[in-house]
Amino acid sequence: MSDVVDEARWREQVFREHEFSVVRLHSVAGNDFGGNGFIVYHSKTRCLIVSCQHVVKIVEDGGTMHAYFSNSVAPYNARVLYTDEHRDLALLWAEEVVEPMTSLRFFDSPYSSGWNVVALSFISLGASSNPILEPGTFSGDITNEPDEPHLHCSCSSKEATSGSPIILANVNEVVGVLGGASRASVYAVPVRTIKEFLGERLGGVNMDMPIAGMVRLVALQQA
Repeated sequence: MSDVVDEARWREQVFREHEFSVVRLHSVAGNDFGGNGFIVYHSKTRCLIVSCQHVVKIVEDGGTMHAYFSNSVAPYNARVLYTDEHRDLALLWAEEVVEPMTSLRFFDSPYSSGWNVVALSFISLGASSNPILEPGTFSGDITNEPDEPHLHCSCSSKEATSGSPIILANVNEVVGVLGGASRASVYAVPVRTIKEFLGERLGGVNMDMPIAGMVRLVALQQA
C-alpha cells in the first residue's frame, strides 16, 4: 500500500511543480501534433526547449514549430536552433511567452537501475484524436545501468510522448529525454549524451563544466 501512496505522491508533485515545464510541439502547416518538448532555461518571456530530433524533423534548423502549454489554445513560435539525428536531440527557442513557465534541471550524475522515475508528457489517444490539453504523468523504474547507450525504464508509453522528460522521483531532475518504446520498455536519451550534444554546439567548451552551465551558455547565445 505504501508503494502505491508514494507513487501517487511522486506523480502529483511532478505535475504540480512542472505542469508548465512541458510543451506540445505541432507543425505550423496543418498543426499536426508531433510530440513533446520541455523547458530547461527561461528568462522573462523567453525559453530554451529540449526535444527529440525526430519530433521536429519536418522542419530544417532555423525553421519553426508551434509550441502549446498546458490548456493553451494559442501557440507560440519555437525556432529550431540545432538538431542531431544520430543522438536524436533538438534544441528550440521561443520568445514572447506569457505562460507561467518553469524550468527543469538535469540530474548530472550517474543513475542506477531500480530508481523511480516519472514521465511528464502530453499524449494523443490516436491518429484521429486531438491531443490531451494537460500533460499526464507515467511512473516506472529505471531498468538498466548507465553504461548502456540509452536509459530504459518501465514507464508506460503513449502515442506522441517522444521528447518528454524522464524525471527522477523525489529529486525532480531530468535523467533522460523519452525517445520511444521498444517492446515493454521505454528508452530515453541519457544526460551524458545531452551533455555531449550541448558541448559540440558550444564549440570546444570544457566537458567538465556542469550541464546547467552549458544550458545557460546556449541560452545566452540567443539573448
